[in-house]
Amino acid sequence: MNYYFAYGLSIATDIHFPELFVISLTTTPDVTVCIGKIPVPISEKATEEQPNIFITPTEYLLHIDNIASYYAANGNEVIIEPLPDADEKSVRLFFLSNTMAAILYQRGFIPMHTSAIYDEDGIVLFMGDSGAGKSTTIATLQAKGYRIFSDDICVPVQEDGILKAFAAYPMMKLWKDAFEKVGIDSYKEENRIRPEIEKYNRSFYESFDIQAHPIKQIFILEKDPTLDKNEIRTQSIQGIEAFKHIQYYAYRLPFAEAMDRKKDYFAIISALSNQIPVRLISRPDDNSTFNDLTGFIESTLGKTTVKTS
Repeated sequence: MNYYFAYGLSIATDIHFPELFVISLTTTPDVTVCIGKIPVPISEKATEEQPNIFITPTEYLLHIDNIASYYAANGNEVIIEPLPDADEKSVRLFFLSNTMAAILYQRGFIPMHTSAIYDEDGIVLFMGDSGAGKSTTIATLQAKGYRIFSDDICVPVQEDGILKAFAAYPMMKLWKDAFEKVGIDSYKEENRIRPEIEKYNRSFYESFDIQAHPIKQIFILEKDPTLDKNEIRTQSIQGIEAFKHIQYYAYRLPFAEAMDRKKDYFAIISALSNQIPVRLISRPDDNSTFNDLTGFIESTLGKTTVKTS
């Protein structure tokens, strides 16, 4: 049996996950994961409109063609049924993304589509649509000396009146061309996340922490095709304006309604909007702006040099 920590939860599984952070044996894991036969074929549950997915507040069924079927129940159990000759990386990836999101919603947590770095006594979040540049931004900041807290997903929680977040797992996913743009070590073919996608993982086990950290600042990254090359626009937003932007960045947002978690969803979006400083940053489609972008971020954080420990 393997034991890991991810998304603020301890996980016991008979599957080896090189993407996850290893912890010591625990007799009371939050989630158990195994390879097996899913208890109910998805064909008996899914609808004609959504033939590959079925969701209730306590059950989640997902079928990915040529990969696997996944069953998550009660926030503490996952069964994965891989298809013959399925790519193992793809099997793991859909568990780490879609299926773990279902587990979190079942437990009343609202995962956010956000990357993050450490900054002194807390963390800074970067939200945005897929392709907005969240991962490339934190990779650029890492090259400048910052430590990565999480890539793509964080799980916010209220602890003792303080809004904090857990990291997902110690691996970031970068497009092939991002390695050259950021000026970091070259991608390795064995780190390709799926055979048909030119995206590669890059681990950061050394900076991963199983503790939740206070959220200090939120940057929302947006592409604006009307901006000139190297032009960056920014504004501070708060209250209802911040809410309007942040509401779209719950990870797997449709799960909130399907799992009857809209109350939890509104509570966490409201907390992020009202308790944390939020700044909207717009940049052009041109990806050469990341040094300018991260320079602005550093100045906003009041940094000219960065402590890495």
